[in-house]
Amino acid sequence: MRIALWLAGVGMLALTALAFTWVPPAQDFRDPGSARIILFHVPAAITCTLCFLAGGFFGWRYLRRRDPMDDSRAAAANEVGLTFGIITLLTGMVFASMQWGKPWHWDPRQTSFLLQMMIYAAYFALRSSVEDDRRRAAVSSGYTVFAALTVPLLVFILPRLPMFQEVSLHPSNVMASRQGLDWFYRTGVYLGFATYWLLAFGLYRLRMATFALEARIYELADRLEHQHSHRVGWNLRVPAVAAGADGETSETPARP
Repeated sequence: MRIALWLAGVGMLALTALAFTWVPPAQDFRDPGSARIILFHVPAAITCTLCFLAGGFFGWRYLRRRDPMDDSRAAAANEVGLTFGIITLLTGMVFASMQWGKPWHWDPRQTSFLLQMMIYAAYFALRSSVEDDRRRAAVSSGYTVFAALTVPLLVFILPRLPMFQEVSLHPSNVMASRQGLDWFYRTGVYLGFATYWLLAFGLYRLRMATFALEARIYELADRLEHQHSHRVGWNLRVPAVAAGADGETSETPARP
């Protein structure tokens, strides 16, 4: 976990240096320098998608095996995916502001990805609304399977329909251009993939470690509460009411 996070940090520094010193501007863009954000935006979008699909897989596996670890894996994968989804939205808004004049245009790709993020935000709202552990795991696992099924539709299919492509401002096939820039941008994007995947793996392992720590804390708290419940009658100094022989009541102190 630590090695992955350290390597991701080094990769991010290298990616930033590469973007501003080695990758040339793309002349096909209104703001040629804005094309460099592709190195950060595209890997974040793909990493987000893969994490959401992994969360759906673990949710499906929980429904089959009822292993609490699968529920934790699904939640961790979805949390990491949501993090990279936020990075995707922010970098996309920066690009849109530089390229199209304002950060949000309700472009089909922007809108479909925002809808995807809202679906997964609802996943975490659902988890926090259910107190029982088993019921929360079952309900959220079923929901994350549904959410994962919407990923191909909202990310890959709907934005590429002809009716949406005609009105979309989002660039397509930039990496495949024949302007001599594809090698530079492909190299940068591949480095971005490696960096983000290392970061995603490190964050996933870190979240799983915190889940294990939380479970241990709850277990210790339950043990302490159970032990305390056996001694609570001796620790509380509440007067005991006893009936006398003549029917009257008298108060006697509880046993210390």
